[in-house]
Amino acid sequence: MSDSPPVIWICGSGQARRRAAPLIEALNGLGACLFLGDGAQGEVHLDLGAQPDLGLALESCPPGLRPRACLWLGDGHEPPPAGLTSLPCPVLGLGGEAPEGRLPSEPWPAAQALGQALEQGLRLPWMAGVQVNVPLRDLLGQYRHLVGSHPLNPEVGIDHQALDTLGPADLRQASAMLAGRRVSAHLPFGDLVPGSPDPQVAALAGGRLMAAGQWALELGAVQAVLHLGFEPRLHQDAQPYAQRLAATLAPLARLLADGGCRLVMENTFELEPSPLLLCRQALAQASGVEVGFCLDVGHASCFSRTGLSAWWRALSPHLGEMHLHDNDGLGDQHLPPGQGRVDWAFLAQELAALPQAPILTLEPHAEPHLWASLRALENLWGRPGQAWAIDGSGGPVLT
Repeated sequence: MSDSPPVIWICGSGQARRRAAPLIEALNGLGACLFLGDGAQGEVHLDLGAQPDLGLALESCPPGLRPRACLWLGDGHEPPPAGLTSLPCPVLGLGGEAPEGRLPSEPWPAAQALGQALEQGLRLPWMAGVQVNVPLRDLLGQYRHLVGSHPLNPEVGIDHQALDTLGPADLRQASAMLAGRRVSAHLPFGDLVPGSPDPQVAALAGGRLMAAGQWALELGAVQAVLHLGFEPRLHQDAQPYAQRLAATLAPLARLLADGGCRLVMENTFELEPSPLLLCRQALAQASGVEVGFCLDVGHASCFSRTGLSAWWRALSPHLGEMHLHDNDGLGDQHLPPGQGRVDWAFLAQELAALPQAPILTLEPHAEPHLWASLRALENLWGRPGQAWAIDGSGGPVLT
């Protein structure tokens, strides 16, 4: 463990830093203060330009300069920088409201409160209640420290690159890292068409998915997510596609079920729910095991021609998982909840009516969006302790 003092990011204009000089002096000894802001307004350690973005700063900063706390010197006159919710640490404001609250105005009480935040670290109540997508290669690589230092529950992405470059030793290492966590898996999907009319294409898809399914079991996954590979403009008639998919994937469904892992089908490019309904029914009949759905609310927003309420009515009777991200309806942007057009109030209402909620999975495509997503869920849906409890195998369940 490093003996280096914790890093405190301080963000604000030169004028705001001068006003906050007594507090900054009181922070001496608590940690190493790193000043971020517009270099044109005063001397800073990291010049973020005229439009500061703390999320971008996090993505580009060396590991040794990652913040353990952030102080925003807002006084009601200066707009907050972008990315205040995007940091993996408590973010507190002086003179302005910040994600984790506002510090007292007096220097010493403010320094004490910041010191307590440093000791406690970031406490995001939804962290224990959701899965977070992490490609297997990144779990063992660039996100190893991130997963190791936070109690995240990964949805491990097993893609073709992982299948072709990793081996038994890597799987053992990943399994050790994931011990004690709730794990789900995302099976490979790139160019895989398990319902293809070409038998060799379907067989190739089935083989890749079987290999990934075996890895999911070795990682201890309780659920595995599958894309249909159905392209409406190409395949058109979903009924024969569903029958071919079922013949290809019945061994996979049985393999996973025998290992205690449920298979769920995710909506992707389907324009409306019927292809998923047909594929689920055909696969359940062919395999003799229960198969569920994963409702990806972002995909429903940007790829389909069907409203969210219709997707919910169709998939909720067999809903095993939801992928939570947002977009503007024009592209699959994977924004934090609340930053696009997805109706999060509708989802909260419908989730509350379920006797057993699905696994909830965040799918950020950048680390800052992970922290913004966890904060957003609390803002949009409240603290899970108020309406939810976390069970030991699935996701939140109603209390």
